[in-house]
Amino acid sequence: MTTYRRPKVYIPPYNYCDRWCERCRIDKSRCLLYQTEADERLHREIDGRGEPSPDEIVKRMSVDVEQAIRLVQEQAKEMGLDLETAMKSAPPPPPPPEPAIRDGAAIARATMAFTREHGKDFPGEAEILRRMPMLVGPKLGRAMSQDAGDEVSAADAILQAQIAHRALGEILAAFDSIGRKRPGSLDAYLELLSLIGRVRKDIEETWFSRPNALLEPCEGDTWWGPLRDVTLTLKNLRR
Repeated sequence: MTTYRRPKVYIPPYNYCDRWCERCRIDKSRCLLYQTEADERLHREIDGRGEPSPDEIVKRMSVDVEQAIRLVQEQAKEMGLDLETAMKSAPPPPPPPEPAIRDGAAIARATMAFTREHGKDFPGEAEILRRMPMLVGPKLGRAMSQDAGDEVSAADAILQAQIAHRALGEILAAFDSIGRKRPGSLDAYLELLSLIGRVRKDIEETWFSRPNALLEPCEGDTWWGPLRDVTLTLKNLRR
């Protein structure tokens, strides 16, 4: 069993979650991501708008980014910080984490191809195979982009890598279950399984041994640390 770590201080849990809210045991009243998305769904049902279109999703993302920028600006003003000066003196962003994006995308493509062809025969496993592969590349990319930050950013990066590792473990477990139910069904996907195992091992070697004073070992799936009341933030986000 892999020993994961959780934060000893508040680091937003939705930064490093797997976006599978239905099975998450976190206190939903303290998760900003869940609350804002639940609020959006409720208002869509009240207004009779149904599922959002791609254009609406892009528009909502733009609004969310603008709101996040406004909140950061307000917090910086309260702290007496000059954001423009800080941005000018900030180091250039790191180059894109190409290997993480490449391997994550390859795993997602191959897993989704398998699911399209065989998913109907393994509905339980298919639910995992539809969700988990989409996390790997983005989470590893985020982990690598935050790697050179302060202690909080470094802790968040480790947590992001852990989510990618957990997702890969669930993918392997789902494939293992399929292989036991139907021997020989994975013969054409041995290269994919090898890639998943290799990426998972790389994560362990790269991230799991890194010391961080803000993290502590955890047992089971209680991966979040101290939580925070998000009521005030939710009020600021109301449109």
